[in-house]
Amino acid sequence: MMYRPTRMEVSCGQLRNNFRAILRYLDGRARMMAVVKADAYGHGAVTTARIALQEGADHLAVALVEEGIELRHAGIRAPILVLGGASPEGIPAALDNDLTLALYDRELLDLLQAHAAGKDTFAKVHLKIDTGMNRVGLLPGEPLQAMLKALESCPNVRLDGVFTHFCAADSDAGFTALQNQRFLEALDMVRAAGHDPIAHAAASAAMLGDSALWHDMVRPGIVQYGCQGDALLPEVKPAQRLVTRPMRLMWIEPGDTVGYGRTFTAKRPTLVATLPIGYGDGYPRLLSNKACALVHGRRVPVIGRVCMDLMMIDVSDVPGVALRDEVVLMGEQGSERITPDELAGLAGTIPYEIILGFSARVPRIYPDLEKA
Repeated sequence: MMYRPTRMEVSCGQLRNNFRAILRYLDGRARMMAVVKADAYGHGAVTTARIALQEGADHLAVALVEEGIELRHAGIRAPILVLGGASPEGIPAALDNDLTLALYDRELLDLLQAHAAGKDTFAKVHLKIDTGMNRVGLLPGEPLQAMLKALESCPNVRLDGVFTHFCAADSDAGFTALQNQRFLEALDMVRAAGHDPIAHAAASAAMLGDSALWHDMVRPGIVQYGCQGDALLPEVKPAQRLVTRPMRLMWIEPGDTVGYGRTFTAKRPTLVATLPIGYGDGYPRLLSNKACALVHGRRVPVIGRVCMDLMMIDVSDVPGVALRDEVVLMGEQGSERITPDELAGLAGTIPYEIILGFSARVPRIYPDLEKA
């Protein structure tokens, strides 16, 4: 039940268009693993995963075993890779739900073999190679060779894939090429050991760069949700629309201030609209006195500090504004659009943090779910 007008509208049609654009761009030269971790970057994991698979993705990626289980409980049967692997406590559930796990540690390998043998099943894994991120993964060379040797004594562990993660694909082509060369050398070792894995390395930035980085499969994330498409994928647009309505309209006089800390002072008679959303919902406090909203298709400024549950905008220049009017804080209204990239730039962060930062207090609704 929704008792306030604040909501996140997710366009299934736009998500579908985004997946289609990516697959046209790939043109059959690489398969697609749709990344739907973190509730599909705030878009709803189950709905997004279904659309991705309908449009041609054949793998899904999540970060947690729990996220994979959610998809399985929704009836999704496609291969699901848990990018972060599993804790010892999560291994039985991962096996019970036919999840593929990232493998980068000998202890994890031994646990997978023991649990899989006990259940008379196979543990599916993708080897994670650390080619320069220095976050998680096997180093090429001796550590990888030792893991391949250990796999020989683990008949219940099936190596289906090998992957890495580029750390600067959007900013350092030279280092990305070095990472790719290290990955190719690791792949040679894996194949020399008798395995025939799916190889994947490119997330959104690398996918939109040199196709030599694609290998067998790509892992688009943020670009699926309408960010970082740039000129290569002009059809890709944001699918989220953050919407509310004013709960109060009041004129204030020149010299009056608005909000905590009195950080906004009116220089003219000002019509203040108070909105039922704040940083407790995920709207960044750093956007105080910086961002805009859309009312009647016009940009209006955010004024005063964003509060935990409320925020204020100046609607003095919007004729006929009323409490029933829609206010858009992110997304389109008329010919205007406020993008996650715009908000990220104003807040000094990245669009990832914007689009997946809205809390469960903001219900996700899918206005075009039936049509999509």
